[in-house]
Amino acid sequence: MLNTDYLQTFVSVVELGSYSAAAERLHLTQPAVSRQIHLLEKQLGDIRLFRRSGQRMILTHAGEELLPAARELLALAERTEEAMLALRGHITGRVVVACSPATGSLVLPALLAEFRHRFPAVLSVVEVGPPDQIADWLQEGRAHLLFFEEGGRRKGWEGILLGSEPLVCMAQREHAWAAEELLTTGMLREQPLILPRQGTPLRRTIEEGLRRRGLQPAELQVVLETDSVESALEAVRSGSGLAFAPISYARRHSDLIALNFSGLRISQDWFLVRSRERHQRRASYECAAFLQSEEATAILASYGIQRPTKE
Repeated sequence: MLNTDYLQTFVSVVELGSYSAAAERLHLTQPAVSRQIHLLEKQLGDIRLFRRSGQRMILTHAGEELLPAARELLALAERTEEAMLALRGHITGRVVVACSPATGSLVLPALLAEFRHRFPAVLSVVEVGPPDQIADWLQEGRAHLLFFEEGGRRKGWEGILLGSEPLVCMAQREHAWAAEELLTTGMLREQPLILPRQGTPLRRTIEEGLRRRGLQPAELQVVLETDSVESALEAVRSGSGLAFAPISYARRHSDLIALNFSGLRISQDWFLVRSRERHQRRASYECAAFLQSEEATAILASYGIQRPTKE
C-alpha cells in the first residue's frame, strides 16, 4: 500500500523543484526527503520518478503519470480525516487561498487572521503567484480558493464578486503634474508608464479604462512591466514613470501622490473563485463562507474594496 507521507513528499518536490526546498516545507532533512522518494520508487517497482536538470528535479514520464493520482489520494485522505473530526464537532484541515501579487497579498492576511478566530484548528495558507499560474493551481487542486481579478475564467469555475476597488495613477510628489488640480487623460501619452504584464487581468482593466477615455493601448509609453504593485510603486519612487495602483496600496505610500484625471474612473473587481468540479473540503467551505460574510466585507471596506450595493 502506498505511504501517504511519501506521496506528500513527492508532491512537495514537484511543486518546489528540489529536495532541499521540499525538506524546508515539510520540516525534514534533505536526506530524509531523498530516502522517502527512494522508498516510494521501490514501492512502485523500482521506477525513477525524477531526473535532475541543473538545480531542479524534473519529473520522468512515470512521475508525470503518478502526480495526478498522488494529489487525488492525498486529497481523499485529508477529506476523510476532516470528515471524521467533523463528526466530533471539530473543524480542522488546511485551506490554501491563492492570489496574484496585488491587493490579494495585502488583504488576505487580515481576512484569514479573522477567519482563524472562528476556526483555530484550520491552517490557512496564502500562495502568491502570477495570475495564469494561480489559475493552474486551482485547476490542479494545489489551491482550494482564489482571490482573483476575474470570475468564471475557466469552465467549471464559480466566481463570487467580493467587491470593487478604485485604481489611481501614482506619481512622485515632485512630479510636474502634482500641483495640477485636474488633468486630461490624453496627457498620459506624454508620460512613461509602469504597468502590469500584457495580458494580465489588471492590465486589461487599466487599458479598458483608458480606452473609454479615448486613449488606445498603442499610444502608451510603457517603460516597465511588473505584476508586483510594490515594485511598480518603487519604480515610481525612483522616477521611472507613473503607475496605476489599487487604492489599498496607494493609501500606504504617503510619500507618493495620486493624480486627478478628469472623468477617469477605473475600478478593479475582486472575486472569490472556486471549482464546482472538485469536492469541497469542510475547511475550504467554511473559508469561502467567511469571505462572503458581513465581517469580511467590513475588513475589505477598510482597505477600499467596496461591495456593490443591491438595487
